[in-house]
Amino acid sequence: MIQLILYSLIFLSSIIFINMF
Repeated sequence: MIQLILYSLIFLSSIIFINMF
């Protein structure tokens, strides 16, 4: 359960990071 939240946070942060460029 916790791993799922961590993976989702990493996924969302990576998308935001890519969108910054």
